[in-house]
Amino acid sequence: MATSDSDKFARMVQSGIAHGLDVVEAWRIARAQRPTPQARQLQAEHDRLTTQARRETNRYRRRDRRLQTQVTAGTAVAGVAGTIGAIDVIAEAATSQTAVYGPSWMWIGTAVVGAVVAITSKRARSSLPPEPRPAVPPPPPAPVPSSAIGASEAQRLNALRLQLAQVITTMQQLHPGAADELRRADAEAAPPLHGLVDRLAVLDRIRREMSGTQAEAAATVASVDVRDRLAAGCGTYERLLAASATMLAAPDIARSTDEVLGPALQAMTAYTHGLQRTAESLGWPDP
Repeated sequence: MATSDSDKFARMVQSGIAHGLDVVEAWRIARAQRPTPQARQLQAEHDRLTTQARRETNRYRRRDRRLQTQVTAGTAVAGVAGTIGAIDVIAEAATSQTAVYGPSWMWIGTAVVGAVVAITSKRARSSLPPEPRPAVPPPPPAPVPSSAIGASEAQRLNALRLQLAQVITTMQQLHPGAADELRRADAEAAPPLHGLVDRLAVLDRIRREMSGTQAEAAATVASVDVRDRLAAGCGTYERLLAASATMLAAPDIARSTDEVLGPALQAMTAYTHGLQRTAESLGWPDP
């Protein structure tokens, strides 16, 4: 009887330990899947640029629809008013009386106004630039467990992309064209690198779930290869950041601070001198 109670107690202890290990493992996985601060900032930047791009596109489409509506309405008004005006002119010429539709000059004038609106709107619509398609960098990839092969490279990629986004924001004020090119380059280069990060996560899952098998060995070799390719991509981002820093240090092609503030400084000096001369002429004591 004592042996049965001991076995029951041992099974309870083993069950509790197994449950505790499951809880710890679940907590570790959940912690590994939590995005890093760099990933959260990249996601916020992606959301901001996506909203801005959607706003620009909607503004362009609203203007295009408004011009199209003006063309259609102006053409319709010109056609209807012109037809009624022609009928009135014919009626007045035949009977020497105003037709039932009203004076012909009113309808002809309305037709002219409608035609002018239609022609002007059509020209304005034809001169519209192509619909803007701003380059929006992709959101950060899914997090990779810290124990996975290539986890440091994945975090390094997020940090480099975040630094590039901050550089682009600063460069937008100085060199808008270069900032657009950097944003476009990031939008094109980031997705393939994010694909490498996703592969690292899948390979790490294979290594953990199929430990001691040939699949684990193959996944380890593949993870090392993918990590090296990701590291090469991070190196390209670093060179891009170095070139951007050099551009930020270059002299501005616009007017210098002295050229902008110099005239205002001279004007303030002259104004102060004039106030002093006026005070002296009035006999006011110096402050």
